[in-house]
Amino acid sequence: MQHGRRIPDRDMLGKMGKAANPTISPAPCRALGRHGSRAGARSAVRLAVSVLSCAASMAGCQDALRSDADAELQRSLDATLAREASGASLAGRPRDTQSDRLSDPLLAELASRREQLDAMGPQSGDAGIGLDVGPDLDGARPREVVLTLQQAIASTVQNNLGVQQARLEEAMSQADIIRAEAVFDAVLFSNGGYRRSNIPQPTLDLGGGGSLPLNPTADQSIWNLQAGVEQKFATGASLLVSTKMQGQEFVDAGDNVSPNPSYLNSVNLTLSQPLLRNFGTDVNLASLRIARNQDRRALQGVRQALLAAVVRTESLYWQVYVARQRLVSSRWLLEVGERVRTLLDRRRAYDTSLAQYADAVSKVEDRRASVIRAERDLQRAVNELKRSMNDPRLPVGGAETIVTVDVPVDQALRYSTADAFATAVAQNPQVASALLSIDDSSIGVDVADNGRLPQLDLQASGALYGLAAGFGDSWQQLGDDDYIEWAVGATFRQPIGNRAAEADFRKARLARSRAVILYKSAVQSAVLDVRNALQDAAAAFRLIGQTRAQRLAAAENMRALDIDEENIPQLTPEFLALKFFRQDGLAIAQVAEAVALADYNVAIANLYAAMGTALERNRIELKVVDAQPSS
Repeated sequence: MQHGRRIPDRDMLGKMGKAANPTISPAPCRALGRHGSRAGARSAVRLAVSVLSCAASMAGCQDALRSDADAELQRSLDATLAREASGASLAGRPRDTQSDRLSDPLLAELASRREQLDAMGPQSGDAGIGLDVGPDLDGARPREVVLTLQQAIASTVQNNLGVQQARLEEAMSQADIIRAEAVFDAVLFSNGGYRRSNIPQPTLDLGGGGSLPLNPTADQSIWNLQAGVEQKFATGASLLVSTKMQGQEFVDAGDNVSPNPSYLNSVNLTLSQPLLRNFGTDVNLASLRIARNQDRRALQGVRQALLAAVVRTESLYWQVYVARQRLVSSRWLLEVGERVRTLLDRRRAYDTSLAQYADAVSKVEDRRASVIRAERDLQRAVNELKRSMNDPRLPVGGAETIVTVDVPVDQALRYSTADAFATAVAQNPQVASALLSIDDSSIGVDVADNGRLPQLDLQASGALYGLAAGFGDSWQQLGDDDYIEWAVGATFRQPIGNRAAEADFRKARLARSRAVILYKSAVQSAVLDVRNALQDAAAAFRLIGQTRAQRLAAAENMRALDIDEENIPQLTPEFLALKFFRQDGLAIAQVAEAVALADYNVAIANLYAAMGTALERNRIELKVVDAQPSS
């Protein structure tokens, strides 16, 4: 794995003929401040300059859009950006996610013995190394593999199959650029042959028994060889320069053909230039411009695949964290439940009925089944995480289990909705791809507009000839004698009504309008994803405080029951049944707090992915290198 310290340069996204290789820098601190301070730093621009930021990431694509699109189109795009962020602009300065302020006197009292209450019930520290996760398919205990979140993300970046597929598609798009550029490569050509013909011809009677063939060249042997270079230009012109060598020999009994044999050599030049239709770089470089846009789009596809893979891996990592916490809670419930059942078993001879004891046995067996389900769910979560990472050291079919050592952060996230929306518009890969599609459609409008013009092509040609009995003498004649041929002409064509070209132009304009709609939809989706992620983060942060208060209250209830158990003269079945109930409540509250913590971290990951800055957040760098086909 390669490591680096430099934050990715978005200008690299505009480079052509390169392949994107993602690397990841050393693991960042998983501290709370990572979420609290980096949100504002990641917001690149306000909405007022978001279009300019988008132009920077697209390496000039926006400039082409402004020059190609009409004013109405541009106003439509600007209005879309302004409308989607109008509410965010009124939101004011950045703010933090807030937790509910609980004013209940009991909760304030619990704060004095917080350490004691935290020690009650299932302990989150028990979910680390050494946790019994149940037997694997072979009946043995799975091998434990300690994994940090950054290690999981690094493996995903290097090995994820979806990312590899996107990188291959980006490399394939480079071949399309080379192919479009190759249209203007010089073409070397040659051809040659030999012909032998003896065609019967009428003769002219000269009297006295003599005769003269009307065509003394009917019986002939000819060989020829031609070679040259053809070059196409961005203006639409085509230039052909060639030389032709021809040797000929005639069977002439009267020796009327001279020289015989002979050599005819020539140098030829042909130039063709469209003057209306197919004239200019806008038309002839259209395929190259579209190929370059496709390469940019493929690079955005690599970014999108990386974003999706990274956020999925982080989500799966926290799912494994929650699954391990749930397994710890299930095992704790089974352990304390067996204690209560044992007490009831001892009291069967005094005041515990068979029904009450059977109810305790039923609860314990139900908890035992919950342990089995928790073990299964943990292994499924581990398998999904393995699949996302695609690490050769952790195959999906392997018996390893993953131990998550990172813990979710629980500090407030500082955010600005206006900056978040602006960053999403500027850096979200789907928005960038939609903008490239508008540029493609604008290129198509230019080409279709040019296609409405009449065809008026200029052709010019010239040649120098040399004819002699010797091969070298024939070449010398090219410069000595004035054997020159030249011609100039023009071709004009225009369909009556020009309906096909007009239909193509209308279709191109409609395609551009469709691309604008897709761009608006992409902007709307990006803004929606950011807003949903912010709302999820805000709700999850409030739930952290709420579930924590619930856990503390449940722990206090358990503490009170423990005190009662020490002071009451005898443990009645009703009291022990209440203890079962309170145990369930505390375990449920512990798991709910773990779920809220995981949901909060997943929401933050989704937020950065929606803004398009999840790679920078995880210090993942897209290095642009020359793509080489594998053998």
